[in-house]
Amino acid sequence: MAQTLIDKILASHLLRQEDDHLLIVYDHLLLHDATGALLIKPFKNLGKPLAHPEKILAAADHFVPPATAERAEILQQYLDFTTELTGIRRKPFQGICHQILVEDGSVGPGQFIIGADSHTIMAGALGSMACGLGSTDILFSMVTGYTWLPRPPVCKLELTGNRAPFIRGKDVALAILTEIGGTRDLADYAFECVDHTNDQLSMDSRFSLACMAAEMGASFFIIIPDAITTNFLAQKGNTTKPLLPDADATYDTTLTIAMPEQSLVSVPPAPWEVEKASDLGHIKINQAFVGSCTGGRLEDIADTAAIVRGQKVAENVRLVVIPASQNIYLQAIRAGYIEDIIMAGGIVDAPSCGPCGGIDKGIIGIGQTMIATSNRNFPGRTGPGDTYLASAPVVAASALTGVITDPRVIN
Repeated sequence: MAQTLIDKILASHLLRQEDDHLLIVYDHLLLHDATGALLIKPFKNLGKPLAHPEKILAAADHFVPPATAERAEILQQYLDFTTELTGIRRKPFQGICHQILVEDGSVGPGQFIIGADSHTIMAGALGSMACGLGSTDILFSMVTGYTWLPRPPVCKLELTGNRAPFIRGKDVALAILTEIGGTRDLADYAFECVDHTNDQLSMDSRFSLACMAAEMGASFFIIIPDAITTNFLAQKGNTTKPLLPDADATYDTTLTIAMPEQSLVSVPPAPWEVEKASDLGHIKINQAFVGSCTGGRLEDIADTAAIVRGQKVAENVRLVVIPASQNIYLQAIRAGYIEDIIMAGGIVDAPSCGPCGGIDKGIIGIGQTMIATSNRNFPGRTGPGDTYLASAPVVAASALTGVITDPRVIN
């Protein structure tokens, strides 16, 4: 019987089936400081050993460096806790956990990955099944070595058309949210995304797209591996042969999304409230933020540098750039992007989540407006002001003009 990629991965990781639930072994389990700290007391009270310590990757990114004494204490408790977990892969202070995960050489296609954060789904860009779980479920998986789930319905998502200038993975994600976000008709579906576009999305854009699947309500979001995937894997030393769906696989539903012709912007109060950047009029901003697990990669920083190079950020506007990892930060320095951004008046901070979850390094206040590459703009998410979501080219162009701007106007 022909199988989807979802079915193949589930079958290869199936421990056993109980009624309509599958017990699935995982290849990687991701922890970070904010939610990982919640596990300390329950884990110690449970008194059980880790089932597979070598499968656990522990990052520290949310409270790095801490903005308050309370967060400093939480971070230290988490660091002490993970130090005691013999055999795990500890990678604190190296960047956002999701980016650290996909940069890890052992993480690749055909795997099943879980993490204590909803945006763990981003790893699906590598051709794997990845999802976020609550802290209690993560604790269960840490001591048993498996998790459980029903087989999700599967949607085949086809991307078509030609990619116009400045169109990135974030724009594609917003186009999908325009189609399905408000109705939630495909909530809890697993997506198998095929990039049929003439000028395919880069790996960085694919990570951005897969990351935003959490806002689509997807259970999983896999981008079918191709030459772009295998090239990325080869660069980090992973030679795993990707799994592919059968050509005649049957899907529960299909969805076709054409490449957006113009840059898109998500307007408050929800990611699926989407408009064209050119249609928004004169919306003044106080801050432009390039960063988060959705938008702090090298492509985003390169786009930002290219737009602001030789120019100046608008008066009284903060351009905040936070690379998603130390590796990306170093690449951006070597390429000269960081210097371009600083010379234009931008602020570059250490790799971390920053203002995305209202944590630090760029929270906005009452009456303030931010345009950001991050993933959520629910009221209060990044402070009491209003947040608009867009690609790095839109954010950078807006930083120069002081209003939300289509990047075609700048160039």
